[in-house]
Amino acid sequence: MTDPVRVQTYRLSLPRWPVGARLKIVMVSDLHASWPWMQPAKIARIVDQANALGGDLIALMGDYVAHYLVGLGINRRAVVPTEVARQLARLDAPLGRYAVFGNHDWHDDPAAKKGQLEETLWHRAFAQAGIPTLNNSFTTLQVNGNPITLAGIDSQRAFHRRFKRPIMGAHDLWRALDDAPRDRFTILLAHEPDIFTELRDTVDLTLSGHTHGGQILIGGRPQIVPSLHGTRFAYGHHQIGNRNLVVSGGLGCSGVPFRWGVPPELTVVELGAGA
Repeated sequence: MTDPVRVQTYRLSLPRWPVGARLKIVMVSDLHASWPWMQPAKIARIVDQANALGGDLIALMGDYVAHYLVGLGINRRAVVPTEVARQLARLDAPLGRYAVFGNHDWHDDPAAKKGQLEETLWHRAFAQAGIPTLNNSFTTLQVNGNPITLAGIDSQRAFHRRFKRPIMGAHDLWRALDDAPRDRFTILLAHEPDIFTELRDTVDLTLSGHTHGGQILIGGRPQIVPSLHGTRFAYGHHQIGNRNLVVSGGLGCSGVPFRWGVPPELTVVELGAGA
């Protein structure tokens, strides 16, 4: 029996959070499904562990598929999107589970990656499995009688072509938030943390993944952080003014199929009493 993954918990007290309300968010980030490292049986165990954490809300943070470098080629996953979505559809929480998508999900669909499609095969698999997604959109949650905005943007690196053109994304922050009430506490799901520096003050909490915490630490320094900000937002809790960011270390691997010094994790964010 495989040991459960680490659970990393952040308890935050934020200025605009409704007095007396409580919210426990379980983040499932960077699954990177692949054989043999993240096969369906392992995904099923992670889903069971996430459910057992008793979260009020589950946030699926993108990068559901892995790509590994082998020599000069790429070894693509043998785990099909519908199987991954079927397992993730078992996630259960009182306020539901919501998903956004990452760069690897876009890069796994050649037509979508070229901009010929507005969504990927992963978007379609999640829709078929009945998993709600926040593709540059928002929804309203009721937390202890208080309306809370939960928004999500698509990958900021969806159309990235290495050595060919600048990074381009499928994200549309303004479409996601422009119609959202600005006086409400707002949570943004964004696979890549880069967007954090561009946000307005009405976005109280941003949840991200993507970096794997650096995936490999040497001398305590993250070695693989695909971010415009270098290692600044590689992992953990960050704050700019009243805006807060939590970056999950994630569960899987990309590029190379191993981690060093950054164990896989489920990330829990607790807001409210006792924070």
